[in-house]
Amino acid sequence: MQRREFTGCAAAFSLLACQNAFGQAEREAAAEGEPPRRKPKAAGKLKLTHPTVDIALVCSDFEESLRFYHEQLGLEIVQDLQIPDAVAQGAGLAPRGFRQVRLRAGQTLIKLMDVAAPPPRRTADFAAGVRWLTFFVADVRKTVERLRADDVQFLADPVAAPDAAGVACAVDPDGILIELVQLKA
Repeated sequence: MQRREFTGCAAAFSLLACQNAFGQAEREAAAEGEPPRRKPKAAGKLKLTHPTVDIALVCSDFEESLRFYHEQLGLEIVQDLQIPDAVAQGAGLAPRGFRQVRLRAGQTLIKLMDVAAPPPRRTADFAAGVRWLTFFVADVRKTVERLRADDVQFLADPVAAPDAAGVACAVDPDGILIELVQLKA
């Protein structure tokens, strides 16, 4: 196994969007007469022992990211710890030890990484890799109003989508979209 240096960000994904996308790809292939795709041999091999998913974000400006996620979005800090060099290097997480602050978002933990010599902020251009975090909310319009009052900048007002009553996106300090989704009743 080749060892890689950790230089990017990790973020969450929408389970519903992934399930819908997978099903949509299968339906399109069948409609075009393509043979069904083989299921991956590794399916079902990951036996999860906990319902929580931890997502790590490498921050270009840790304090600004902490302010955004904790103070502006209101996510609860559940742990603040120092990851030692031996763990960071031994597990291939980062080139050296770092501070990690974990914030709760439902059953997901968002881990903000405070690293020495942080990488620069990513561009807003559409690119490969993690693009956004999705948060499901009861009322997207009221949530956007509350967050705008805390100076969260949104790209546009909420819009309806085929699978949602409303969707609105803001951008975190490192350029990751923060998607707020209100599911249809």
